[in-house]
Amino acid sequence: MNLFKAKVAVISIAIASIACGSLLFSGCGSDAPAENGIKYKEIRVERGAFRIVVAASGVVKPVDRVEVKSKASGQIEDLPVEEGDYVEQGALIARLDQKDERADAAQAQAELDIALAELNQAQRAFERRDQLYKDKHISISELDDIELRLAVTKSNLVKAKTVLDRANERLNESVVRAPVSGSILQKYVEQGQIIASGVSNVSGGTPIVDIADMGVVYVEAGIDEIDIGKVNVGQTAVVAADAYPMLKFTGKIARIAPEAKIEQNVTLFDVIVEVANKEGKLKSGMNTNIEISIVNKEGALLVPSMALQASRGSGEAGDNQKSVLLKTSGGFKPHSVETGLSNFKQTEILSGLSEGDILGVSMKSRLKDANDRLERRIKSSRSFGGGKKKGK
Repeated sequence: MNLFKAKVAVISIAIASIACGSLLFSGCGSDAPAENGIKYKEIRVERGAFRIVVAASGVVKPVDRVEVKSKASGQIEDLPVEEGDYVEQGALIARLDQKDERADAAQAQAELDIALAELNQAQRAFERRDQLYKDKHISISELDDIELRLAVTKSNLVKAKTVLDRANERLNESVVRAPVSGSILQKYVEQGQIIASGVSNVSGGTPIVDIADMGVVYVEAGIDEIDIGKVNVGQTAVVAADAYPMLKFTGKIARIAPEAKIEQNVTLFDVIVEVANKEGKLKSGMNTNIEISIVNKEGALLVPSMALQASRGSGEAGDNQKSVLLKTSGGFKPHSVETGLSNFKQTEILSGLSEGDILGVSMKSRLKDANDRLERRIKSSRSFGGGKKKGK
C-alpha cells in the first residue's frame, strides 16, 4: 500500500504540473470557442523585429602583453613604476647597480685612448722610415719591421673599440626602459632585489614588469560548437562587462580558433573579439558576456513556432513548408505556409500568411493527450495496487 500511495502522490504532482502548464499556455493568445469538442488558442500574425543572437561568456585580455626583463644581472637601485601606471616607450622601468659596468667602461675607454696614441706614433714612424727607404738610407727589411708594427697597432685599436662597445652595452643594459607604450599590468620585483639576466641565465632571467597597451583589448569567449557555424570573422559583437552592467561595448570578431577545447564535456571554440577601450574601463581579466547578432530583421512577418506543424506530403524539399490552422469563416482550417529562419520561439513567414491573420493552436493536441496518458497511468496504478492486495 505504501508503494500505491507513493504513486498516487506522484500522479497528483503531475496533475498539478499539467494544470500549471495550461495556465502558462493560456498566456499565448485569446481562447477561441470550441469546435467539434476541440478548443483552440487564437494567435495573431504580426510584424516585428526578428533576431537570432549567439551569446557566450568571455574574459578581457590585452592585445600585446610584453614581459620586460633585464639583459644584465644585479641589484635594482631604482624602480619608479607601479602597477596601473601608464608609460611611454623608452621610459625608465628599472636601473641596476652600475658601479662595475661604469668601471669597465672607463677602463675600456682608457685602453682605447692608449691604442689610438700608439697607432698615431706608429703611423708617424712608418712615414719617416718610408721616406728614408725612398732615399735609400735604410733597407727593405727595416721598412717591413715598421710596417708590421703599424699593422699591429691598428689591430689593437680595433680590439680596444670592441671592448669599449661591449662595456658601454653592458652599462646601457643595466638601465631597463619600456619597449612599448602602455600600462603596467603587473610588477614582479621591488627596489633592492637582485635579479638575474634574461639572456645569460639558464632559467630565462627575472621578469620585472608586464606592459600592454589597453587602448584596444581582446575579449576571448568560448562559443558552443552548435553555434560556431553561424559566426564569421568581421561580425559585430556587443560586449557587456560584469563590472559595468549598464554599459555596452562594440567590437568585431578578429579570430576564430581552428581547434575546439572541451570544458565540462562541452565542445567550445575560442572566439577573439577586438574591442576599442580608449577610456580604459575594460581591465585585463574582467568577466564579460558577448552577444553576436546573426540575424537582425525589422518588419518581419512572425508567428510563434508552436503554431507550426509539419506539412503533409512536403517530401525532401519540405523543410521550410509547414502547416498552420488558419481561422476562416468556416472555422480553423489547415493552411500551408513557407517559413524562413527560426529562433525556436518565433519563426519568420515568407509566404502564405498576411499580417493580422488569426491562427489557431489546438489545446487538445497538447493537453488532452497529456491528460489521457495520465489517466492511463492512474488506472494502471490502481490495478497494480489491487493485484498486490489479492496476493495477500
